[in-house]
Amino acid sequence: MRRVILFILLFSLIIVSGCNEEKSAIPKHGASMYDDLSINLKKSTKTIDLFIDSGNLQIYCWDKKVIKLEAKHTIRDNKTNEELEEMLKKYTITSEEKDNTLFFKVEYDGKIKNPQDIYTDIKLTVPKQINTLNISHQYGSIIVRDRFEGDITADLDYVNSEIKAFKGQLIYECDNGNLRVNSGKLSNQSYVDINSGNIYIKAQCQEKSKYFFKTKTGNIDLHFPIDSGIKLNSTGTVNNNQFAENGGDIEIEAISKMGKISLNGY
Repeated sequence: MRRVILFILLFSLIIVSGCNEEKSAIPKHGASMYDDLSINLKKSTKTIDLFIDSGNLQIYCWDKKVIKLEAKHTIRDNKTNEELEEMLKKYTITSEEKDNTLFFKVEYDGKIKNPQDIYTDIKLTVPKQINTLNISHQYGSIIVRDRFEGDITADLDYVNSEIKAFKGQLIYECDNGNLRVNSGKLSNQSYVDINSGNIYIKAQCQEKSKYFFKTKTGNIDLHFPIDSGIKLNSTGTVNNNQFAENGGDIEIEAISKMGKISLNGY
């Protein structure tokens, strides 16, 4: 009888303990903090160099001589509101203007275990006097919303990118993510190298030019004006080539180790 009573008491203590743990458990929720930064640019400043550790970047262009950065920092975790507010204080935005370049950094001074739980939504509006964008981005996405005329250099880790309209040279390296360019004109020696992801390009080319597109795992889908004089040098499976009979002085090198290559006219 004593054993039964002891067992019942022990079982009751376990249930009470479990209930207390359930009451103290905090479901995952989020907290946000906003940052705004406006800088009057010198006439000599033509380049923006931007570093982002985790976030979603949207780029706009305007006629003002001011660069504006609007940021919404977000953290999601199983912590109290007070603890989340302390974590938000680890975000910093720094800027420095030197050698005709404006340097921006948006980063979190802590460990990012899951980029979906620690990230920044960024709206960057740049003057049209800017003719070079250098972007280093670890996790997230990039969308260039307005037509950008200038050169873009991107060094990315896990990032999907979309460029709505673009005129200039594109130097693009990414470990994992898709790239889409919807319209524009690519300058000579534009270069795209992705480890895992798809490449979609719809643009004009310069005459007497060379372009390089490579993905180890993914498809390459290229669209150029139908009257372009294009010569394709390919490594991988070519699904379609509408310029096979054209020949010309525009040389396209396309490499896809695990995917298909398509070259289409529009």
